[in-house]
Formats: sequence, structure tokens, C-alpha cells
Amino acid sequence: MVHVNIFGRGRKLQYAITFACQLAFILFGYDQGVFSGVVTNADWLDTFGHPNSGLEGIIVSIYNLGAFTGTIVNFFLGEKLGRRKSMWFAMVWIIVGAVLQTTSYSVPQILVARFITGIGTGIETSTVPMYQSELCEAHKRGRLVSSEPLFVGVGIVIAYFFDYGMSYVGGPIAWRLPVACQIIFAIVSYLPV
Repeated sequence: MVHVNIFGRGRKLQYAITFACQLAFILFGYDQGVFSGVVTNADWLDTFGHPNSGLEGIIVSIYNLGAFTGTIVNFFLGEKLGRRKSMWFAMVWIIVGAVLQTTSYSVPQILVARFITGIGTGIETSTVPMYQSELCEAHKRGRLVSSEPLFVGVGIVIAYFFDYGMSYVGGPIAWRLPVACQIIFAIVSYLPV
């Protein structure tokens, strides 16, 4: 069965793949950066009972534990699913985790949600560089794959500015909307692949 896409073949398809891969790393940076502004939000602190620094550290870092778990999951499933389906699989995990984070009202729920999002991120970041390097022209491969950390930085900057802007809003929207925007990045990077 041949996969048909809306971008056809050639340059348009290569640009779409490059866009999706770079956006996946913007999502990775955004996921990492968005919580730095969220944990200082007054409504977030009230919602989760003003966690002490130890618990707050666990809430933030469980995302990385999920990402580590995602890389292990990808080790076992990645070759069976293939690169494109692995990326889709990762985005589903990220979307589910982001929805759970956005709707969280308790510490256990936010912990599970952050872990689930991390699993998706682990699968994504261990698949995307291989996917891009396998589908791009050989003379562009090094440049494209090595540019991915730059896009992590772009995602972090977007998250920081968004958090900063939303800090003037107040209420639950000030932290729930930035967390929910992970879904937009996941959907948009999901479409071209």
C-alpha cells in the first residue's frame, strides 16, 4: 500500500518533512520551557495546594522520567511501527498528556499527565532525527539534523514569552492555556508526516 500525501513529491515534500521535524523540536523545547512560568502562577499554586520545593521538583522533573521511558518504549516499538507511525504514536501521547495536564486539579493527576507527555516526547525525540536524516538529501543531512537543538531553543523562548504574557492575565487561564498550546504544536507537526 502506497502512502499518498498532500505535498506530492520532490521539494514540496522535503520542505514539509523538514517543517514537521523542526516543529517537533520546537514542541520539545516548548514542553520543557512552559512549566517554568506555570509553577509560579498563583492559581496553579492554589490548585495544587502550594507544593513545597521537593514536590514541585518532582512535578516538573517527572516529565524527564517519562521522556526516558518513551525512549525505551521506542527502542522496542520503533522499528515495528516505522518512523512515521512512531511520530504519530508520540504525538498521540503528547496530546493526551497535554489534555490531562490542562484539566488537572490534583497533584497525582498532574504527575500522571506530565509523565504521559514525557513518554510522547521521548518517542518523538528519538524518532525525528532518524526520520529526517533518512528522507533528506545526503548533502543537507548534517545541517538539518544538527539544527534541531536550535529549534529546541526556539521552543523554549516561545514558552517563556507566552508564560510571561499570560502572567498578566491571572486566573486559571494564565497557566492552563500555555499548557494546552502543546496540543497545537503536536497537531501541526503531526500533519505533514
